[in-house]
Amino acid sequence: MDLTTTLYREAFPHAARAIRRLGGDLDTARDLFHDAMIIYLEKSRSGHLQLDSSPVAYLVGITKILWLKTKRQQPRNETLDYLAHFISIPEDFYTHPEEEPLLEQLKAAGEKCLQLLQAFYYENMNMREIAETFDYSSPHSATVQKYKCLEKVRKSFSKTPCYAETIA
Repeated sequence: MDLTTTLYREAFPHAARAIRRLGGDLDTARDLFHDAMIIYLEKSRSGHLQLDSSPVAYLVGITKILWLKTKRQQPRNETLDYLAHFISIPEDFYTHPEEEPLLEQLKAAGEKCLQLLQAFYYENMNMREIAETFDYSSPHSATVQKYKCLEKVRKSFSKTPCYAETIA
């Protein structure tokens, strides 16, 4: 058996194990290890190989470096599903209030205010249509009433804990 085959048999299992620990598979480990072997052989034949450790450690190290380079070049739009078993979100992390705080304040302003604001903001009615629908004397009266409703809601909402959290 020649030196290359012996080195391959000794070093490849270590390199494959290292790549598997880093998230790779056997085929990837094999390809990267072959590249590492070529680098090792070319450097040793050219006389530029300076080993501070064993040839096995050198080959495993080069394989790891090649793995990291390929991972760095891959796009980073992977899902985070693999992290699911590492982390967990406590069940009480998300609190679900019975109703939205703003909706509660709108309801507290009164049914007429709620209907007026709904007509203006959701049904896109203009002030003339609102004045006719809600029996106001003029569009100006409807505008004043809309302003009063908004102020009522703002004042009521500013006293809620949600408001304090929002502006903090």
